[in-house]
Amino acid sequence: MTVSRRFRTLSATALVPLAVLLLIAGCGRPGGLVPVPAGEFTPVAPGTLTVATIAVPTPGFWEDPAATPGGGFEEELAQRLAARFGLDTVRVVEVPLERLAAGDLGGADIALAQLTPTARRAEVLDFSVPYLSARPTALVRSGTGIPDVHTARGLRWAVTAGSTLLAALQEQIRPAAPAIATSGQDASVDMLRAGAVDAVLLDLPVAMVLAARSGGTLASAAQLPGDDSIAAAVPRSSPNAAALDTAIRRFTTDGTLAELADRWLGDDYPEAVADVPLLRTGA
Repeated sequence: MTVSRRFRTLSATALVPLAVLLLIAGCGRPGGLVPVPAGEFTPVAPGTLTVATIAVPTPGFWEDPAATPGGGFEEELAQRLAARFGLDTVRVVEVPLERLAAGDLGGADIALAQLTPTARRAEVLDFSVPYLSARPTALVRSGTGIPDVHTARGLRWAVTAGSTLLAALQEQIRPAAPAIATSGQDASVDMLRAGAVDAVLLDLPVAMVLAARSGGTLASAAQLPGDDSIAAAVPRSSPNAAALDTAIRRFTTDGTLAELADRWLGDDYPEAVADVPLLRTGA
C-alpha cells in the first residue's frame, strides 16, 4: 500500500531544556548533539521524500488519513524532513518489519518505522542518531499489576515476531509460558483485549498512546531496563546518510522532536514517561 500526501508548512517551536532533548532523542552517538556535515540528499523520485514504515495507521505515529490527515509523530517528522531537504511531497510505502530489518526499504529513501538500531541491522542499514527514547513496556488490561519480575514471568505474553522486543522479553522476563510471536502490534493488542494474553510488550511511546486512547481499559504497567531508542534509517552506505543524520540532530536541538512528542504522544510526554514504573529484572 502506498499513501501520498502533500507537504504542509508547520511552525517551529522554541528551544526546550537539554534534559528533555536527551529523553526525547535517546543516547545518541559518540559526540553527543554536535552537528555533522550536512551532505546532500538526493531522493529516488524528484521532489518527493519516499518513506518506508511498517503499517498505516499506527496510533500516535501514523494516524488514519481518513480521521486525521497527515497526522502522527513519524508522519510529521517526515514532513519536516521533506521541508529541510527542499522536497514538496511525502510518499509513504508500507514494508514489513522483516524486510526493513534485512535492509529492504521497498524503494524508499528512508525508513521511519520505530526501528531500534542493532549490530545485525547495522550490517544492512545506516541509522541516524535516535529521535525517540523507547524502552520496552508492558501493556496490560487495566487492573493487571506487574510489581515484580516474578509476577511478570507468570503472565501470558504476546510480542511482534522479529522485533527487538521479543529478545528483550526472553532475556529480561523469561516468561514461564512461551510468548506468542504475532504478525504485528495490532494482532498482539487484539489478543490482549480478548483476554487471550495478559500482557503485550511494546515500545514505550506506543504503549502510552494505546493506553491513553483505550478509555481506561488498558494501561502501561511497567517499563524494562535498558534503552531501545528508535532512529531513522537508510540503506547501508547510502549517500543520504549524512544529510538524514544532520537533520535529526537539528530537530533535537531546535525543539522539533519535543513539539511532535507533545502533539502526538501526549502532553508533557517526558514527565508521563517517568510515571511508568521501572521493573527491576536483574538482567
